[in-house]
Amino acid sequence: MRRKAAKRTLAAAAAGISLAAAFRAPLTALAASPEFSRTAEEWSALRDNVLEYGEIADLIHEYNVTVQNNAYEYNEFVKDYGRTKEDVAEAYRDLADDLLASQSGDDSASAMISDMQLELQARNLKEQADDNVEDSQIYLLQYSMAEDNLVLSAQSKYISYFSGQIEAAAAREQLNVLENALALAKVQRAAGTVTDADVLDAQEAVLTQEKNIAQLERQTESTRKSLIVMLGWKESDVPEIQSLPEFDSSLLEAIDLEADKEKALENNYTLKINQRKLENAQEEENKKNIQTTINGNKRQIAASVSSAWASLQTAKLSYDQAEADLAAEERSMEEMQQKWSAGMASQYEYQSEQSVLIQKQLAVETAKLNLMDAYVTYQWNVSGLASAE
Repeated sequence: MRRKAAKRTLAAAAAGISLAAAFRAPLTALAASPEFSRTAEEWSALRDNVLEYGEIADLIHEYNVTVQNNAYEYNEFVKDYGRTKEDVAEAYRDLADDLLASQSGDDSASAMISDMQLELQARNLKEQADDNVEDSQIYLLQYSMAEDNLVLSAQSKYISYFSGQIEAAAAREQLNVLENALALAKVQRAAGTVTDADVLDAQEAVLTQEKNIAQLERQTESTRKSLIVMLGWKESDVPEIQSLPEFDSSLLEAIDLEADKEKALENNYTLKINQRKLENAQEEENKKNIQTTINGNKRQIAASVSSAWASLQTAKLSYDQAEADLAAEERSMEEMQQKWSAGMASQYEYQSEQSVLIQKQLAVETAKLNLMDAYVTYQWNVSGLASAE
């Protein structure tokens, strides 16, 4: 009876690892770990209504519903099937025996068809038992990989939330420029130097930018809600989201790509899973197929790390270019300030130059966040999440 009840556990585990998010708030939800596993100060920090970037991994571990469900499924799997591949194979055989024992043996056409189907299912289960390479360690690795993927996703969303705010601020500065251009166009129309069509074009530009700003604000709010739900809050909650830690771009200088490729091979979850399957395999043909998969994993992991490194270099170039653009704009602003002081520039020209400067400053902040995101992605590639297939 216990084996029959456990069929649902095996099916759920074999179906794959979901990356769904949690729907409970840390303030009220039960944590995954026992109370004694953390200090009172640590629990207090996790349970407050303040979200800090450095808390992401712990919040995912304690309050994400998928992580909690995966931990429950793993414990149920161990309880019902044991830890070794032999335990799992025995469970398959027991299930096959149960199916054979449930055959009716009647001579009716429907009963005979049903018995044949049961026999076929039992035969398949016995073949799976003979070929089984799964054990509890493989499921644990799968669940650990799912948890780390959730942490990576949440970290990226955290960065995207602030990037969205900066992008919206830059868009509002551009709106100031367009509104000034519209005001100037109206004055020029009154003076007869531009047409009504020119004014309408300026008005359309303002309306379009207002729509863009509204869209950016909606996207940023959507990112915020998705982030807090992943970390255990409800969508309607409004936790205080703390600023990102300052990113030290000098970290890039310490990267050793070839050494990191080796670390990525050591840490990669998919590779560890397939290496464990190879250890458990008995049939030579099965071993050969798994080894071929492992060889492909290693090539793909190296390629994935190299790709993440290339993306990181591109992000660094973009950041350097944004800083160069800002430096050039600061010089232009100094010249404009001199012209304004000497009465050689209009208010429109001065305000436009000022808005451009602010946009360049915001562009640097955006580029820095993009660089941080690329660095985080690179580090997770090295730490076990490089694409291996």
